[in-house]
Amino acid sequence: MNQNAMQNNNINYLVVGAGMTGLSVVSYLHAHGQGVRVMDSRELPPNANKIRSLLPPDDVCFGEFKWQWLDNTNVLVVSPGVDSHQLPIQSASQRGIQVIGDIELFAQLATKPYIAITGSNGKSTVTTLVKELLQSQGINAQAGANIGKPALDLLADKDTDMYVLELSSFQLETCHSLQASTAVVLNVSDDHLDRHADFNAYKAIKYSIYQHAERKVFSRMQNDSSVTSSCSFGLDRPQQGHYGICDDHQGQQWLVCGDRKIMPSDQISLLGEMGKLNVLAALAIVDPYLKNMSAAIDTIKAFKGLAHRCEPIAQQQGITWINDSKATNVGATLAAIEGFEYPLILLMGGVHKGGDIDSLVSAIKNKVKQVIVYGRDAHVFFKALNEHVQTYQVDSLQQAVVAAHSYAVDQDTVLLSPACASFDAFDDYQHRGHVFRETVYECLSGGVDAR
Repeated sequence: MNQNAMQNNNINYLVVGAGMTGLSVVSYLHAHGQGVRVMDSRELPPNANKIRSLLPPDDVCFGEFKWQWLDNTNVLVVSPGVDSHQLPIQSASQRGIQVIGDIELFAQLATKPYIAITGSNGKSTVTTLVKELLQSQGINAQAGANIGKPALDLLADKDTDMYVLELSSFQLETCHSLQASTAVVLNVSDDHLDRHADFNAYKAIKYSIYQHAERKVFSRMQNDSSVTSSCSFGLDRPQQGHYGICDDHQGQQWLVCGDRKIMPSDQISLLGEMGKLNVLAALAIVDPYLKNMSAAIDTIKAFKGLAHRCEPIAQQQGITWINDSKATNVGATLAAIEGFEYPLILLMGGVHKGGDIDSLVSAIKNKVKQVIVYGRDAHVFFKALNEHVQTYQVDSLQQAVVAAHSYAVDQDTVLLSPACASFDAFDDYQHRGHVFRETVYECLSGGVDAR
């Protein structure tokens, strides 16, 4: 199926969830003459007014899930934020109703090639850099799905040459038609175990991105022999045609493809080992399209990363403040810690989503001099870490910032890397990052009585 071929063929769609994704699905189906209803358990979901302007009142239900609508539904489109394992949704599937997500619709409709990127950590950064690298090669690339525009909204631009999709496990689990020109799993660590059955189930969903891919890119850091990749990346010396790192005779570290030097690693703006990995991953992904390496190198040098992802926000009195609010799982925090040198003051807490906190212990012993925990599950982290590092517990992120400001001295780095979801106190990780930044600025300007 392509995007010009969707016609009203008496298929009745029911969209569950009225967030950004739900709105994009409703808008697309409505514009193409499809029968569509939408429901959301929230009384006033974010896009309520926009959806009500598109559909008749009888086709919109907010404040509850009207599961009886399934009796007149052929296709159930589940938004990523809605758990597709709910009994009514599983029952619908058993009754022969298709249960899909917006990425499945995109995969059925797209006529241009697309790159599919997933991973527990780093996927937004890599997706954005891949788009910019493709554009540096004269390719009109657009990025979206789990970042930026919803996937179906990307189809509106007929001049696009290629799509770059960031995909979450929630999006992949309701998609079976993905045929990416290049697919990559950047890494897999404990995440979303509050929704998936276990780690193996979560990993299997991530790896499904490779199933019909023309080209597979893989991280050698995963050390998983189950994937035969077309191209790989890692922090070691690579084989020919693969991406990695090596030192020259003068001891300077280079990013390389096989034995071909690309650029010195110290010219990358992204911080730490994770920053190098992200750049190497992006290069491996765009390798078939690299015709102008000079333009690609200039793009990498200019790429400063994304907000809330190991983002330097301030430096005063020799103390550096880093906003890594996007670190919503233990693996992301572990990667952040390993990217910095001692001494670190680590701020973490919020809603723990599962994952092995003990895996943080060895990294914290080597790099962190103090941990300040806050939020709903602060006690979980305090119990796990208190015997290994000086650990303090406070109630809020703002109090954690004030405490860090009072403890930090010259050459310290204060790192917010929560290892948790944010919804105990914030709208999302962006909101948490903004609050962190503003509180830091208040402390540094003397607006908070911290000392």
